[in-house]
Amino acid sequence: MKSAGSSLNLGVPFSLVNAAPFQFLALLLGALLVLAGCNTVAPGPAPLPSVVCTLRCAEPTELLPGTVMEIRLVDFTQTDARPQVLAERTESNPGQPRCYRRLLYNPAAIDPQHDYGVEARLLFKGRPLWVLPNPLPVITKGRPISVELLLQPPPS
Repeated sequence: MKSAGSSLNLGVPFSLVNAAPFQFLALLLGALLVLAGCNTVAPGPAPLPSVVCTLRCAEPTELLPGTVMEIRLVDFTQTDARPQVLAERTESNPGQPRCYRRLLYNPAAIDPQHDYGVEARLLFKGRPLWVLPNPLPVITKGRPISVELLLQPPPS
């Protein structure tokens, strides 16, 4: 019979029992370092730049379900031609105005000498409810990349 002050010997050498907490800590520290190395950003293409658009209507309005929002980035340098579309975002049921959206574009498509603008409209069953009368200039020639688009009722 064992006395109260003695330990139970399970056949494990004393040095391993005492070393186990240190081995566990070393393994844990090693695992944490490996996981920390996984938190790096993978090489690849840089994220595309964007124009940040805030859409709001000139008058208080509540959009119906089924409303469609269209935002486009256009090159309107050629005034005698239809603007070239560089980027487009279409979204059903965009929520109630004041809507914030990012319009991503390819920076390689931008010519610093050209004029670019954002067009926007809200449609219901294919008919314009609210429109931006003219493209709002952005990106080049010192123009902003964050704009507020004040939509108006469409012309009659």
